Amino acid sequence: MAESRWYDKFAPFYDVGTFGDLFYRKPCKAAVEQLCLSFGSSVADVFCGTGVDFPMLATHTKVGEEGAVMAFDGSEGMLKHAKTRAERCTVSPSFEFLQADFSRSDGLKTLEDAIDKESPQHVFVSLGLTCLENWREFCSLVFDVCPSGTRFSIIDVYSDRLTLGARFINWVGAADCRRPVWSVLEERCESFAWQEFRPFKVLDVSVFVASGGKP
Repeated sequence: MAESRWYDKFAPFYDVGTFGDLFYRKPCKAAVEQLCLSFGSSVADVFCGTGVDFPMLATHTKVGEEGAVMAFDGSEGMLKHAKTRAERCTVSPSFEFLQADFSRSDGLKTLEDAIDKESPQHVFVSLGLTCLENWREFCSLVFDVCPSGTRFSIIDVYSDRLTLGARFINWVGAADCRRPVWSVLEERCESFAWQEFRPFKVLDVSVFVASGGKP
């Protein structure tokens, strides 16, 4: 998977190069709030990257020490940094890490088996779907394997035009931000909600938060 190799190389500089969660802080907070977490919740953090959202999931949302975070990513290098960040969480839930190539059928099966086994009540998908050509298959699989009542929340970038800014975001993220990666949730969730944020005004690219519950 070319994207995984790209992010393996990028991992040591990712937080510095993207200013941590500076540009995504407001939409990330909104995305996490849409999960409707409570003390002791179990959360699947899909495309966890370097774990930049761990403190928010563990503390701000009151997952707490009785909760669990399943952290998934396609990049071994990113997960290495995520594990270090998990160890530094002041309020630490139980963390479980899984690395798989989600562009391949065996990687999707690994993810499916892990979610089926642990049955998280909340699925947080952060800044990774636009990197997958098979994003619709991926979203459908995750939705299907989760039990009724599961809350989903996606944060990602979007542009309906291939502007210069969109080209730059695509290059940095090895992605295609024209993909409407929220559409599976829109089609299949109840109480679907979609919010747009504009932290990259100069790039003419949006950040969206999409959420809903499985009937």
